[in-house]
Amino acid sequence: MASDRDTIAACATAWGPAAVAVVRVSGSDARVLAERVAGPIPPPRHAGHRRFSDAGGTFDDGLVVYFPGPRSYTGEDVVELSGHGNVLLVERLLRALGARPARPGEFTRRAFLHGRMDLVRAEAVLAAIAATSWRGLDLARGAADGAVNAEVDALRDALTDVAAELEAALDYPGEDLLVPADVALAARLSALATRASVVAATWAGGKIAMEGARVVLAGPVNAGKSSLFNALLGTDRAIVAPTPGTTRDVVEATLQLDAVRIVLVDTAGERECADVIEAEGVARAAAARASADLVLRCVPPGGAAPAGASGELVVLTMGDVSPRAGAVSAKTGQGVDALRGRIVAALASETPGAVGLVLVSARQAELFARVASHLHDAAGALSTAGAAVGVELVYAALESVAELDGSTVREGVLDRLFARFCIGK
Repeated sequence: MASDRDTIAACATAWGPAAVAVVRVSGSDARVLAERVAGPIPPPRHAGHRRFSDAGGTFDDGLVVYFPGPRSYTGEDVVELSGHGNVLLVERLLRALGARPARPGEFTRRAFLHGRMDLVRAEAVLAAIAATSWRGLDLARGAADGAVNAEVDALRDALTDVAAELEAALDYPGEDLLVPADVALAARLSALATRASVVAATWAGGKIAMEGARVVLAGPVNAGKSSLFNALLGTDRAIVAPTPGTTRDVVEATLQLDAVRIVLVDTAGERECADVIEAEGVARAAAARASADLVLRCVPPGGAAPAGASGELVVLTMGDVSPRAGAVSAKTGQGVDALRGRIVAALASETPGAVGLVLVSARQAELFARVASHLHDAAGALSTAGAAVGVELVYAALESVAELDGSTVREGVLDRLFARFCIGK
């Protein structure tokens, strides 16, 4: 069975033809295995040119760098061998090394287990790899530099103070310990709960910056959705016809708008219908709207323009047929660029500005929300159930805070987190 004590190896660069491929080896036998292939290893952190050989002879040459633990990425002995980027050569090098193939995220997992980084910074590594926009890369850099850690540390310190004051009041009732009254502690807990809720809410914007956004076109049949879909893409991707119900399935395409990657989704028109296939398309359209980051509510000529629900932009279509203020014409291009700008602005507004950070992880958002819930309950308990119940809820919040940076974390959480990484990282 695989063990955290095994020496592991993997290609750390993208798999496929390239000028250079880097194979990373980590573990107690990393140096010995690398010497078996490349001969004498250069001094630590110095690159040396070596020939790579196995039982069949020399098959490649490249650079070798040795990073002795604990001052390495994983905290273990690490050797990186840079050879030519031919998949056959990489596979032969990995076979010659003889180390166990690394699992997804196993190098970063070992960095966490050896204290080289906490879970927040580990997720920042994943975010830097997976970001689909410059904004996402900036957020990942901020997380790596400690923006989220500072929030976690401040929250932990504040809750530890409150817990200590509640414990003192419980252990020494009636003593003049200058412990704040329950009403004052409840106010502090409520303020911390609000802060944690606001931080959790920043994931809405972080998710768009990291993963991109799903923008769904919706509206009645013959509202010009497919024509607008094609106009926004700048290509004829969806079928356009005057026959009602032409679009019967969800059609998707990727579009880059400024710094945001968008999955644009065309859907079936909204109407009651007896046709089984079209009815299924209408149902799929409803599911697409429910999972959208933004809905473009298309209103054709003669249609009543709604006020615009939360998460929706009202778009007046067919401006060439019926000129209206702000209308868009897919046929002439009128207003299409302006609509692209409105889409970007609407998605940018998903990032709350009340705190100086944006989360780049759904796991972190879930834990900050859990902290907020515990603290809201704790504040209420101080005025009803009493300090004994309140302090236990504060401890529950502190456990969630500890799970944020990995101070205490279950093995299953680590498995799920690092499985999202690419192999070699």
